[in-house]
Amino acid sequence: MTLSTEPILPIGVVAKMLDVSVDTVRIYEKEGLILTAKMPSGHRRYSENDLEKLRCIRRMITEKGLNIEGIKRLCSMIPCWGINPDCTQEYYEQCAAFHQVSAPCWAVEHKSSPCEDSDCYHCPVYQTHFDCQNIKSLVHDRTYLKRLFQDVHTSGQ
Repeated sequence: MTLSTEPILPIGVVAKMLDVSVDTVRIYEKEGLILTAKMPSGHRRYSENDLEKLRCIRRMITEKGLNIEGIKRLCSMIPCWGINPDCTQEYYEQCAAFHQVSAPCWAVEHKSSPCEDSDCYHCPVYQTHFDCQNIKSLVHDRTYLKRLFQDVHTSGQ
């Protein structure tokens, strides 16, 4: 499924589609779970991809019983170094997002190169589509875990 990353939906429409208040959407933004594109007028806009992330957040809260802190920690495991082609081993070993488990990489302050001067909203890591069903596969497929499991599997044959 390919979702648009073009930020066109205003916050009121997004809140209504999620059946939550505008303040709830703002809390998710404040907590670093979601980023917003802000127009020159200052109005927030969301893409279809953002909307799907928000739906996932809502499902994790209402169906899985996670709180915001738990969701932040889960999202912190999305491996920016496995998604952003500019992020080399040298960079991620020095990156605060690599060492922290308290927030997703797009919410970590004091980023190191190659992220320090970039807009996280347009970063391939933030724009990677995830939903509640594939966060685990993102972590597995994009990290050393996949190579590790393949190595174990092939060496055991």
